[in-house]
Amino acid sequence: MPAFPRTVIPGKVTLPKVPTGLVSRARTGGVQLRSEVSAGRTWRETWPQALLASNADVQALFTFVEDARNMLTTFDITHYLLPGSGMPANGTGGGTPLVVGATEAGTSIATDGWPASTSDNMRAGDVFTIAGLNQLFRATADVDSNVSGAATIGINPPILVGASPANNAALTIGGATIRAYIADYSPMPEAGPDQFVGGYWVQFQEAP
Repeated sequence: MPAFPRTVIPGKVTLPKVPTGLVSRARTGGVQLRSEVSAGRTWRETWPQALLASNADVQALFTFVEDARNMLTTFDITHYLLPGSGMPANGTGGGTPLVVGATEAGTSIATDGWPASTSDNMRAGDVFTIAGLNQLFRATADVDSNVSGAATIGINPPILVGASPANNAALTIGGATIRAYIADYSPMPEAGPDQFVGGYWVQFQEAP
């Protein structure tokens, strides 16, 4: 699986936007809200700074985006604003956290392999991946381990029934990547004789 090139750093990055549930509104004005298990974060990265078209790294960026969009191929990418992905996790981490059992599903997951009796192994908002699954998961609450090094992690999005990770599947917290594709990108801005291009943006869509 290719990785998105990170040699040309974007100037602005939006926080990921997640899908929502279903809303039904009655004639009386009453509202019924229904949760829906869905995944697929979206976000945009922008290079407002001038990019020199003759630079090899810039051309590598343009080429990767063009090819990935044209072929609708998936790739792995870190997100600069997510702790545990493009920035350090806020939890203390440590140990070798693994999934307990092969039937874990829903909005929480049982794990072990953490340092014993430790607070804040993960903090709410830390992201991680699980071996064998393509989704990026986010801890919904702080995670403390017990005397045996076991801990239950509240997660979003939920794991679907039938898509459970394997027993002892490893968690990756630092440098966790998102499986994504190019949903859209800016029309190539005009450049003058100086070859500087500004205002380039790319829209990403998670592809779990």
